[in-house]
Amino acid sequence: PFAAAFAGGGGSSGGSNGIGGCFIGGSSSSSAPLAGRRAAITTGIGCALSSGAPAAAARKPSPPQPVTDRNGAGVTETAWLSADHSRAELVLGLDGEPYFLLTETVRPAAGSEGEAAPPTRRLLEYAIKAECTHLGCLVQEDVALLAGPGGFACPCHGSKYDATGAVTRGPAPAPLGIARVTAREPDGALLMSAWEGDDPRRRA
Repeated sequence: PFAAAFAGGGGSSGGSNGIGGCFIGGSSSSSAPLAGRRAAITTGIGCALSSGAPAAAARKPSPPQPVTDRNGAGVTETAWLSADHSRAELVLGLDGEPYFLLTETVRPAAGSEGEAAPPTRRLLEYAIKAECTHLGCLVQEDVALLAGPGGFACPCHGSKYDATGAVTRGPAPAPLGIARVTAREPDGALLMSAWEGDDPRRRA
């Protein structure tokens, strides 16, 4: 799993100037610039990248893009749900950035004879962007919460998020971002697009 590649713990990033500091296994180095988090996710290296806010504000929303695994292979809904993805798993999605795909267990109500159908799993309608809202480091699953409700942690400066991406400990100033996840007809290939409208996490 992707999360295992980032189990080295948290050092301090080198700040947010230029490409920012890169951490490898918990140490920091500002002399190892990467082309982006796509490189980080395939090499096990996380970087704090500059936000580029002016450029981002000028960009138009990207069209739906195929979701791929760490090897660049396309991901389908059926294949994903049939595999053992009971935890949040990282994929490459919108704009080639790393996102956590999330699933939930659906337990059907008991029928008239008192027997319920077996539980099933389904993908949530949104994926969580694995980019800390503090300085852009790559977040990972919070190992302290794996046996409980789940959550995410930033190895750079200690920010923590719950399983929905809401901040539970700073210095992160805002929740983790989200993108919409849909299954394309008829092949079931997963697509990711910018989330528009109200945040679905507020409905929970």
